[in-house]
Amino acid sequence: MPAFFTGLLLAAASSTAQAQTLCVYDPAGRTGFVFDWMESYKLNAAGQGVTLELKPYTDEETAVNDFTAGKCDGVAATGVRLQKFNRSAYTLEALSGIPNYTMLKSVLNTVQTNARYASMFTSGSYETAGVYPLGAVYAFVRDREINDITDFAGKRIAAMEYDATSLLVVERIGGVAVPVNLSSVSGAFNNGDVAATFVPASAYTPFELWHGLESGGAVVKYPLLQVTMQIVINPTAFPAGFGTSSRTFVASQFDVAMQTVNKAEGEIKSSYWSTMEASQIEEFERAMQRLRLELRDKGSYDSDVLRLLRLARCNADSSRWECASPVE
Repeated sequence: MPAFFTGLLLAAASSTAQAQTLCVYDPAGRTGFVFDWMESYKLNAAGQGVTLELKPYTDEETAVNDFTAGKCDGVAATGVRLQKFNRSAYTLEALSGIPNYTMLKSVLNTVQTNARYASMFTSGSYETAGVYPLGAVYAFVRDREINDITDFAGKRIAAMEYDATSLLVVERIGGVAVPVNLSSVSGAFNNGDVAATFVPASAYTPFELWHGLESGGAVVKYPLLQVTMQIVINPTAFPAGFGTSSRTFVASQFDVAMQTVNKAEGEIKSSYWSTMEASQIEEFERAMQRLRLELRDKGSYDSDVLRLLRLARCNADSSRWECASPVE
């Protein structure tokens, strides 16, 4: 074989051997918006000298398990699924921690680009290499009269079976938790097995949640928390400093990601949205603070990140009830 072709084959083999695999969870597989984000992420990584092989998964648990088993060098999945790898990054999804998208952009940009916060992204042998916004989680209710925290008492509420936080929230607001996962939540809500479920707007269209809303239901327009898509890597499989450059790139993609979030929220019929009174919002926020403190004390939330989020809220509005006597 001519030396020229031999060299090409050796180069190709070397490139393949050096490629890192990123397991990507997207309910729509290769055709979904998360996988599309990861294609852009892959191009940026190439500029950092990293060749990424994207491996799509339509089952999130399998994607995370494969990463845990060492079948992938990194994984892209929801923050709640990845909480076992990094409690600090997961705390960015704290209950009522970030009340609007303006603050979300500021927080995600600050923590991902300021070297002061770099340590919060490393935990044990793992590193969180990026945090994308997936939008606020709202209460989808089959009866629009349910729009106050006391209205959930005694109601059957869908709670993600793998998320202790979700189960605790339902318990503390007096509801009856019905364990579900991403493949069963739509059936439980649409068929009336539960009175409510807590999901982001991006679930509305693919899960056809209008079926559960069309007979008097509503989406309560109060952000229970900000769900995220996070990238966790085994840093030893990547060049030194890759996590830092990765987070900087992901921070720059906030507006691109929010286009998807805004589109999803726009697909919900305006007549389905309901709002809470100011007094109801404060009551709810006080209840969420109690839950945040309980989860902090249980070791689920990182106290430093909770403090950072409280400072962000109070810097935006110093008249908030929590600012005069801070407990976070």
